[in-house]
Amino acid sequence: MSATDPTPGDLQTTPPGRARLRSLIEAIALALAPVAAYFDLRIRLMPVPDLNDPAMHTTFMIQPQSIFLRYTSSFTPTFRLREASRVGLLVPGRISYLLFGALPGFIVLRYVLALIAIAPVYLLLRRMYGMWGGAVGVVVVLTSPVLITAWGTDFPDSVAVSYLIAGTACLAMPSQRHRVWWLVGSAGFFTLSLWSIATSLPLVAVAVAVYAVVRFLRDRPHMVRDAAVAVCAALGVTGILAIASGLLIGRFDFVVPTIQSVMFLAQPSNEIMYHSHSWRWAPYVTYLLVPPTVVVTWFIAFGYRFRTVPTPQLVIGLTCAAQLILCTYLQIFGGVQILEVHFFSSLLWASVSLALAIVLIELGRPLLDHGRFKWLLPVLLLALPLVYELHPHVRAFGWFPLGYIVAAITLTSAFVARWLWRAPLRVPTRVASGVAVSLVSALLLVLTVDPIPNHPPIPGTITDTAPAYDTAFGGNASFAISLYVVTTDLPGFVGPGTYSGERLLMWWPSDERDEILGPIGMFHAFFDSLPSAMGTLAPEAQQLIRERSAAQILLMSFTGDGFEQSLQALGPFQPVLVKSGVLRSGSVALRVWLIDLKQYFRGPT
Repeated sequence: MSATDPTPGDLQTTPPGRARLRSLIEAIALALAPVAAYFDLRIRLMPVPDLNDPAMHTTFMIQPQSIFLRYTSSFTPTFRLREASRVGLLVPGRISYLLFGALPGFIVLRYVLALIAIAPVYLLLRRMYGMWGGAVGVVVVLTSPVLITAWGTDFPDSVAVSYLIAGTACLAMPSQRHRVWWLVGSAGFFTLSLWSIATSLPLVAVAVAVYAVVRFLRDRPHMVRDAAVAVCAALGVTGILAIASGLLIGRFDFVVPTIQSVMFLAQPSNEIMYHSHSWRWAPYVTYLLVPPTVVVTWFIAFGYRFRTVPTPQLVIGLTCAAQLILCTYLQIFGGVQILEVHFFSSLLWASVSLALAIVLIELGRPLLDHGRFKWLLPVLLLALPLVYELHPHVRAFGWFPLGYIVAAITLTSAFVARWLWRAPLRVPTRVASGVAVSLVSALLLVLTVDPIPNHPPIPGTITDTAPAYDTAFGGNASFAISLYVVTTDLPGFVGPGTYSGERLLMWWPSDERDEILGPIGMFHAFFDSLPSAMGTLAPEAQQLIRERSAAQILLMSFTGDGFEQSLQALGPFQPVLVKSGVLRSGSVALRVWLIDLKQYFRGPT
């Protein structure tokens, strides 16, 4: 079937009234799918912060003008205002915050992101395989622990994964009549992804390059026109974002700062600091076995008959494979943390999820092609995470030997399912096909949620955070939600800046570092923290106050121990306690004191 051929469903004549009713029911089901998935799968709304970076974006959604006022002069030379340039996240995040508040706005935005991801996927797979094929795509996206975890923070991958999924699905959409509009949508989503996080650039470039090559080989007419339309759409979205950024965030130009920050981070000194120079960390990260396994299963499902593979399936499969190859090259030879940090590797799951949905549909054709039981395929795939969320625990095992064994069984199951597709379609064949496809999906889920095993320090590697994919279903988010509420209350407690350069530094106990990552991220974490134990102002802390001409000190702690001594230790700078309190939500209680240093403070008392 080519990209222009109608699907079997398109050949059926349906009365207009009945078709409209069916479309309305499908639209309602699609709109309710994220809500149903959240409650039925017990999806964890957000993980406990394992990095301060997400909160460094949250602060620009809640109080962007104050951050610019306080820190522009000290942040600009060090490119620490780059978070303010990620407008693909900040603009919708700021709008959601202004309309609904912090936590409700977070939830509303995640619902919108889920719709952005599943709606184009459903439309794509519905055109290719019918309604139940589209349902498979929705199930795959909404039950991905990687996507769920990405959506659960304010790091830019939360929006970028949805934009990449939508952009790739629109790019592969089999529609001659509306091709221009689908290309406009694809270009728009890809542009939003690019201006969310620059790490998505190589993934977008690969998707566009694969599409261009396939179009050149199969369907050359109007390529120049389509390219011009896509470029105009990208420029239009960029212009709209510039206006929205200026009005909502406080800075119109985000393009130049983005380019400058990429060049800054690409410096050898930063690569040494942030990028591992050894691959010995990888065998401990089992979820990285999933993308190559999915790519191989795609080749199993379609073989090497590229000339007969339909264009949408070919574009998605080759995009996934090429993105994996490029990411591997960038990680090993390019000095980019694109695989070793889950905030970046999650972007690869956009094409992986699409390719996996297509693979499961192709391998499950004996079920999907059955007139009365085609609904059984998405139900089987949904049952697997439902079973897992009852007891969401997997023993950490890494790549060798168990990871390789699980991947090998996955590929063997795919071979069996592909062979059954050619066998006579009797009841035993369909049952065996369902078992084989379910096994493929279940084992890929096991590889994804497998925690990183404990291991000794590895020379030449950077110790980074481990994603909590194993608790994406059935995990308890109550503490994380309470901590998020307290974190987003901090700007309100401190209040807006009153004059340019009214720098605020933080002082908090080092033994609470892991728990306080979110709150300190609101004021750029370690860059603006005093390097001293509470109650004793070390010489380097005094030097930092003098260098920054710090106007305010924010004391933070979950216990409040040492606050009185810290206030006294600041004596040389004429401290005045102007505000104290406890920010509470659920089980979280953060004690905070705001202190003006009269030696440098120039605002109203």
